[in-house]
Amino acid sequence: MTGNDPAHDEASAVPQEPTGSEFDDDSEITGAAEPTSSTRRPVSARAAALVGARVIVGVVGIGTATAAILGATFLDLPSVTAQAPNAVIVPVPTAQQLTCPGPLLRLSDDSGAEASSVFTLGEATTRFSSSSGAVEQSRVKASDAETGAANAAPLVLSAAPDTQSPQGEVRLSGAQGQSVSVGDYVGFASAGCRAVGGDNWLVGGATTTGRTTLILLTNPTEVTSTVTLEIFDEQGVVSAAGTSGIVVPPNGQRVLSLAGFAPGVLSPVVHVTSTGGQITAELQQSIVRGLDPGGVEIVGPTQPPSRAVVIPGIVVSNLEAMQALRGTVTQTDDLIAAVRVFVPGDEAATIAATLIPADVARAPITFELDLSAGVVTDIPIEELATGAYTLQIESDLPIVASARTTSAVLTSGSVTATDFAWFTASPALDDDTQFTVAAGLNATLSVVNLGELPAAVTLTSADGVVQEFTIAPQTTLRAAVSNGTTYTLVADTPIHVGITQEQDGFIAAYTVDPQTPGSSPLTVFP
Repeated sequence: MTGNDPAHDEASAVPQEPTGSEFDDDSEITGAAEPTSSTRRPVSARAAALVGARVIVGVVGIGTATAAILGATFLDLPSVTAQAPNAVIVPVPTAQQLTCPGPLLRLSDDSGAEASSVFTLGEATTRFSSSSGAVEQSRVKASDAETGAANAAPLVLSAAPDTQSPQGEVRLSGAQGQSVSVGDYVGFASAGCRAVGGDNWLVGGATTTGRTTLILLTNPTEVTSTVTLEIFDEQGVVSAAGTSGIVVPPNGQRVLSLAGFAPGVLSPVVHVTSTGGQITAELQQSIVRGLDPGGVEIVGPTQPPSRAVVIPGIVVSNLEAMQALRGTVTQTDDLIAAVRVFVPGDEAATIAATLIPADVARAPITFELDLSAGVVTDIPIEELATGAYTLQIESDLPIVASARTTSAVLTSGSVTATDFAWFTASPALDDDTQFTVAAGLNATLSVVNLGELPAAVTLTSADGVVQEFTIAPQTTLRAAVSNGTTYTLVADTPIHVGITQEQDGFIAAYTVDPQTPGSSPLTVFP
């Protein structure tokens, strides 16, 4: 495997509370009693003299204090400015690291035996690049999958700090693509290489007849990770044994069948949390409709629960072909374009959704829905015309969401190929970002500007080709990009970005993540 250019290779004491006796009105008071007689005693001359002397001393003392205060008021004192000591600490620069999901997987071997085992389906092609030049590649050493080859495992990419500028930001990006045609597994899948985390929301997949969904958990760190899965479906929380205390070994991968926890589920959402070593998490879904392969896809994490969700680059490739396919196959529920939404918590939510066509001449499609709490809802969008869309969802409570479309090729009235893609929610990018386009199918970059002002965007490829765009408010830029190539994206306002790959009836998609933060100087005050 090779990168996209030679420099960017692959793969004191505390006051006590008064006691009760101190304030008890019935308690006995000891000491000298106050005289009860009203008869006054005569005051002697000596006593009067003593009292007078005390008064004089007191007056003198007051006068002295007053003079001192007045003197301090009118006396010019030197100005002193005190500054707290501090030190600027520059952390030791750390390597940037990303993990790529690895090859497509299946349950059972070539003959259909060993159905409880996981086997790889070839290998993915990975492209990557670093601003520091060299990229170190390593493979995950332990996996539930029978890799069969050293290069058929998740790939870990590391980019050391630039030795010429150790305090400078190092940018690292990567993506993988894989076409497969082995038995029931026919299609194309791509995915971005991602930084590890401790919280992932996976919105996609199914475990109904003909639908296989695997949970991929990869731990590239040197510390054991303990993972908990929370699974939700169209009925609510899925209670299943074995969803907590899942151990992912250091430098290892676990591959779990979602059907082992939630069989026969139409609309799953999986919340993955981890302690100890951090992980990456994805779903891999494959479809077989009767005897016909229906595609493969890797589903990356969607945006965490939010009141504002943006999903760019949703593509309906050929509505006519889809209609023809619906007339010839069974189990057509997931042929229709749909939006999957989950409302975490105990309160129902109201959403307002807008599908914004990339073609500005077409009117947006809007709808509002009340969604139950704690259950997953698939919202079908019937007869969605051929084209590209951005989905914007506003909700009164945080939600998670993804969208799904199916592609097909119609040749002489017959459907000759089908595939599908899951489109996840994109975080807002508010800084310069480097990304890599996966190798494989023709690719399109979708850049969404939902602001009130035009967005100025500059796209620079690894070979120095610069393109400048102005994106009007509430619109999406669709720009062709070269697969396997790395780009730098600069914008003067927050944007949302996704990559869709589509060709000959096959389709895949993934979002562009914000740049992984690097070390920066810290000011420390003792």
